[in-house]
Amino acid sequence: MEIKACTIMGFGKFHRRSFSFSDGIHVIYGENEAGKTTLRTFLVSMLFGIDRKRGAASKKDEFHKYQPYMGGIYGGSLDFSFQGEDYQIQRDFSNGKDIVIYETAMGKKVLEGQEPSGNLFSMTKEGFLQTLCISQGAMKTDKSLSQMIKNYMANMSQSKTTDVNVEKAISYLRREIRRSQKAPVYDELNQIRAQIRDLEDQEEEFQAILREEREIEGRLHQKAKPQTLLERIVEWIRRIFGFPDKRALERQKWEYQLEILKIKKEQIQKKQEFNEDLRIRFENLKKEAEETEYNRKAMEAAMRAIMEASEEIHKEFGSSFHEKVSSIIAEITNGAYEKVKIDDSMGIVVEKDGSFLDIDYLSTGTVEQIYFAVRLAAADLLFPEEEFPMILDDVFGNFDDVRLRKTLSYLSKSHGQIVIFTCRKEVLAMLEQLGCDYQKTVL
Repeated sequence: MEIKACTIMGFGKFHRRSFSFSDGIHVIYGENEAGKTTLRTFLVSMLFGIDRKRGAASKKDEFHKYQPYMGGIYGGSLDFSFQGEDYQIQRDFSNGKDIVIYETAMGKKVLEGQEPSGNLFSMTKEGFLQTLCISQGAMKTDKSLSQMIKNYMANMSQSKTTDVNVEKAISYLRREIRRSQKAPVYDELNQIRAQIRDLEDQEEEFQAILREEREIEGRLHQKAKPQTLLERIVEWIRRIFGFPDKRALERQKWEYQLEILKIKKEQIQKKQEFNEDLRIRFENLKKEAEETEYNRKAMEAAMRAIMEASEEIHKEFGSSFHEKVSSIIAEITNGAYEKVKIDDSMGIVVEKDGSFLDIDYLSTGTVEQIYFAVRLAAADLLFPEEEFPMILDDVFGNFDDVRLRKTLSYLSKSHGQIVIFTCRKEVLAMLEQLGCDYQKTVL
């Protein structure tokens, strides 16, 4: 990407002001309070939007800080080229969604109400501020750069591309695994299993009823046989004295018992019919549970594979990153420090005379050079295809003449656009001494 020009309708102290930018090194020179940081913030805000907070914090956010001093339209336009095409962004910061992007060659509207980050290019505001856009006193990176590099390595380890966020994929797999372990199918399966056990217990009761039925029917059959002479005489005598018919009473009792058993048997049979439905549902749930278990194990295996591969690629890319940082720091320190090691938390040590030193023991200028190298290497690693411009806002305050010369010499060999905001005439003089081809704008 190359920033071509911008027009500020209203932003901080600037009102209806236009600026042009060249490729290569372009110096924006101005004394303190000339508006260098305001212009830098405008460029970044045109590309990525302006920070706007809520509540009490809003009084100190960028949106309120850079409201136009003279009123009027809060915004402007930015012309830039990207991957062979020329574009213009138009923004009104007073309305966060009032953004339009045109392809200038044909006047074609390519985006409206959408941010270019994530739609036109992949660079994010956080990524830009942690790599190529450096403000005064903010050379050191924070944990967000470490996380971006981790995500990049994880993505590359599995997908060989940064288009897929593997960390999000792992988080998704973890959530799905937990969800599968709590799947409703398991609860329903346990409930039906308990119901089937109860019905199996009732099957024993059903057989007991059948046995009792047969026994009573046998007794009734026995009573249905013709009475003997003695039995008839006894029955006649009982009637003379008013006693009830014993045989009839017994037959009524057994018939009543048979009716009770019949009702119980019908109830159990209905439940047994339901049992068949339960068993069918149970078998279907078993298959569903087996499929859920299979998917869970597959997700666990996939997650393990991603994490194992990520660890291997982490070592590979970590080595490449260290080599890139070491190469840059060796050049801009004139070989004083040749090797740099960076851990996962962005803890940094450098090798000097065969021993490793924590950067806390180094001078402020050297530490800033190291972080400068880390930023450049991270930009190459994270955004290799986009070549965003480097924007440096008075970042050389702790560089002595030797450090400044080596750093500017390194930058002059860069193929991308570098916009240097400075109040130091030494920067201009050093560029002249180095014979660098650069353009200058004075605020």
